[in-house]
Parts: sequence; C-alpha cells; structure tokens
Amino acid sequence: MLNLFAGRFDLPLSRDPSTKLLPWIVGLMVYLATLALAGALSLSGLLADWNQGLSSKITVQVMPLGDETGEETQARVTTAIRTLLITPGIAEAKSIPIAEIAAMLEPWLGTAAHVMELPLPRLIDVTLEEDRSPDIEELSKRLAEKVPGATLDDHQFWRSQLFKLVRSLEVLAALVVGLVALAAIAVVVFATRGGLAVHREIIEVLHLIGAHDEYVADQFQRHVWRNCLRGGGVAGALGVTTLVGLRQLAEQLDPALLPTIEVDPWQWGTLILIPIIASLIAMWTAKRTVMRALARMV
Repeated sequence: MLNLFAGRFDLPLSRDPSTKLLPWIVGLMVYLATLALAGALSLSGLLADWNQGLSSKITVQVMPLGDETGEETQARVTTAIRTLLITPGIAEAKSIPIAEIAAMLEPWLGTAAHVMELPLPRLIDVTLEEDRSPDIEELSKRLAEKVPGATLDDHQFWRSQLFKLVRSLEVLAALVVGLVALAAIAVVVFATRGGLAVHREIIEVLHLIGAHDEYVADQFQRHVWRNCLRGGGVAGALGVTTLVGLRQLAEQLDPALLPTIEVDPWQWGTLILIPIIASLIAMWTAKRTVMRALARMV
C-alpha cells in the first residue's frame, strides 16, 4: 500500500517552479468550492424548512367593503373563522391583529398610526392538520359565498417561485464546484508535466538502474498529495471560519429580513472532507499524467 506521508524522494520536486504555486492555487480552489457547496447545502435545507412551513399554512384575506365600519368587517372575519374551523382538515384559524398588519406595512407606508387609518384587509392565519388537508377549491367557494370579499391563498404560487429560485441557485453552485474542480485538475496536469520536463534526465537514469514507471509516478503523486493537502487544509479551515463568521453576522439581523441559515452536522462533515477529496483527485490526476507521459517516453 502506498504510504503518502513517508518515503524518500529521488526527484527534487520541491524545487520545481511549476509546483511551488500548487498549494496556493489548490487552496484557492478548495476555498471557493467550500463556500459554493456550503451555499448549496444551506439553500437546500432552507427550501425544505420554507416548503414545510408554507405547505402547512394558508391565509384568508377579508377585504373591507365600501363604507363598512370596523365592527362590520370584524363580524365578517368572525364568520370566516367559524367557517374555517368547521372545515375538515383545518387545525386552527386565528385573526392577525390589525396593529400587527400595520406594523408589517410600516416600512413601505409610513408609521403604524397612519397605516391603521387606511382600509386594510384583515388576515386570518390558518394552520392545516398534518394527516389531512381540506379541499382548497371547495373551501374557497364556500368562503366567497358566506363572506363576501374573502379570498384564500394557499401559497402555491410563492412555493413554486421559491422552488425554482433555490433550485437555480443550487445548479449554479454545483456548476461553480464543477468548474473549480476542472480548473484544479488542469493546474495539477500542468505542474506535473512541467516536473516531468524538468527532471527528464533524472527519470531516464532511474529507468536505467531498474526503476519502474510506478515508482516514478509514486514520487509525483506523493509530492502532489502533500502540497494539495497542505494548501487545501489551510483553505478549508479558512472557508469554515468564513462561514461561521457569516452565520454570526446573520444572527444579528432581523429574521424577517434574512432567515437563519442552519448547517447540519453532516453538512459540516462534508465541508471538512473537501480538502481531502481535492487532494485525492489531484493525486490520481498526477499519477495518470505521469503514467501516460512515461508510456510515450518508451
């Protein structure tokens, strides 16, 4: 079995100009891949939370009618709530206080006191039962009949738009990770070929004294493994540190502006493995490059 951390080098690969920048370049690639993959994993978890929250909720809106007084509007809201509560599949229905609605609109319409003077629609927050859901179309018709001006929103449009947005961002993140991997492989191939060209004479001498191609390839892959693991390890640590810092900054913001993005333990484990995976890919690339080049030298 190949010992990646031991063994002497017959080729002075550490002196090659083409490999001195290898840890830095691979480190940069690992850092970018860590951030991109973390973004994709976080978005996936966030989409699942949002979808679960929206799928278990619907909203009923009761619009004021003409010169209707507040008491009359509230009476229609009460009628809507009673209609909802007797509907199979609905666990809870409660009216959102008008002051809370005004507070939500304050950033766009001014102070809450002025907003409350407007004919604001009344909102009813409806929670669905976990094991069954009501017939949304039938419920919407019944509400329209019993409560004029009442409309029902099951959030399907927003869920669809949110799903498309998050999936597009996930594809973009995967594309970034793929391009970063291809760039890292190209760098390893270039550095390995440069080392083969610089040490061609030494390699020929090693062949004359009985060294096999596998032995020469072992020299290169161990060298690439160590350099990539060193650079990737530092970059991975910086990437995780960056994510922790961004998470702490996000926690200081209003959750209404930016929801809390959680990273599960297994996702942290995946991010920590990126430097090792990148080093293994680089090592395999170096070996394949050397073996092909040596086969052409024979």
